[in-house]
Amino acid sequence: MFTLVQLRCFVTLAEELNFRRAARRLNMSQPPLSRHIQALEHEIGAALLARNRRSVQLTAAGASFARLSQRILDQAVDAYRQTRQIASGDAGEITISFTALSSYAFVPSLIALLRKHYPAIALTLREMTTPQQLAALASRQVDICLLRPPVALPNIRTTRVLRERLLAAVPAKHRLAKRRHINIDEFGGNVLVTYPPVEGPYFHGMVTGLFQAAGVYPSAIQYITQTHAILGCVAAGVGMAVVPESAKACAPAGAVLRPLVGAEGVHVDLVMASPIETTNPASASVLALVEKHLAGRARGAQAS
Repeated sequence: MFTLVQLRCFVTLAEELNFRRAARRLNMSQPPLSRHIQALEHEIGAALLARNRRSVQLTAAGASFARLSQRILDQAVDAYRQTRQIASGDAGEITISFTALSSYAFVPSLIALLRKHYPAIALTLREMTTPQQLAALASRQVDICLLRPPVALPNIRTTRVLRERLLAAVPAKHRLAKRRHINIDEFGGNVLVTYPPVEGPYFHGMVTGLFQAAGVYPSAIQYITQTHAILGCVAAGVGMAVVPESAKACAPAGAVLRPLVGAEGVHVDLVMASPIETTNPASASVLALVEKHLAGRARGAQAS
């Protein structure tokens, strides 16, 4: 089989149509160049050049092979560059899973950050609930998760990427919608639309614990998995809800969100989770970039 060196010699000669000039470009003498061309023609079994003392011309087979050889050389260069980029973490593929609500609060800024610093890394995005993400992370079906704590899996590291407060959500026609703040006591005797214990254990435990600590008891509870669906039910007048502040981004016109008095010490966290050891250099690059970004954001917040 012919070599890349032989192809490079032939393509250069096909461009120059002169052994002396081609040899100069290749930084070699004419005899080695002639041997490479002869070996190439022998390997292919066809004459690529028509030679005489005055000129060198491409045969029909040679002209066709010159075009194909240039394509092969270009592909070889691309393979070299892409392999080095992947090995260094500057290119490659990663799969990131995220909760539905984080697609409003953190995921857009994450994608913009990656597009700016690592445009050659291909992203596969998968929206999942936190329990689904934990299962996918345990089986290594995803590289990075954006989910709710806690992450009780071995050999997994976590970094908090977002912390936000809780808000009260009420129907726009509700008497409480005119208030600037809503006290948690107002939920007593009203229907609560909230997260289920299995599909949304983090928010379920947070809201339930908050109500129990305040001694507040709703008249009934409707369990809905996703925040945007909870707000849809609130807008329809089904009941009231407690949601993270980022829910403002997906609140329908019929739902009003207000600060929740009595929940000032409770915060909603979003964490980034990934295996401590990874064989994917792109994943390691993304994690390092996000952590650097978060550190810079924290310094900026302290300075202000």
